[in-house]
Amino acid sequence: MKRILMYAALATVMLASPVTLAGEQTVKLSVPGMTCASCPVIVKMSISALEGVTAVDTVLDDRTATVTFDDAITSVEAIRQATAGIGYKTSVIEQTSGS
Repeated sequence: MKRILMYAALATVMLASPVTLAGEQTVKLSVPGMTCASCPVIVKMSISALEGVTAVDTVLDDRTATVTFDDAITSVEAIRQATAGIGYKTSVIEQTSGS
């Protein structure tokens, strides 16, 4: 009986985990307009203000922004529009789902 309960619990965890993480996405954006020390801060603040964004990392040296977000709440297009709205056009370098 213990073995059956253990397998049932394991199956429940395995089935529940992908559903829980299904909305998490990470996108790495090229932001060629980031040319000064304040640019990454401005881009990060703009993206961070979007509902559903959970993490933003901007790097001036390679002019990128890596954003983790819930795709049930926001989208790559919304993130790109947020940066375009403050004068920083972006393009997608890489996108992954889950963790």
